[in-house]
Amino acid sequence: MSAPSDRSQEPLMTVRAAVILMLGTQVAVAAGVLTVLAGNAWAVGVLAAGGAFASAVAFARSVIG
Repeated sequence: MSAPSDRSQEPLMTVRAAVILMLGTQVAVAAGVLTVLAGNAWAVGVLAAGGAFASAVAFARSVIG
């Protein structure tokens, strides 16, 4: 059996993952705000933001190596 390693110094997530999630969050916020400002209800804006987040994360994962 191997000895347990000290994981207290490891980062919580990689830089790549942080960049992808930050990009997805920014796209989602922009899509949600623009949807609401276009005159739609908040619920529609939240749904648009969710779809934009998922699409942006999927796209960024394929582009960012």
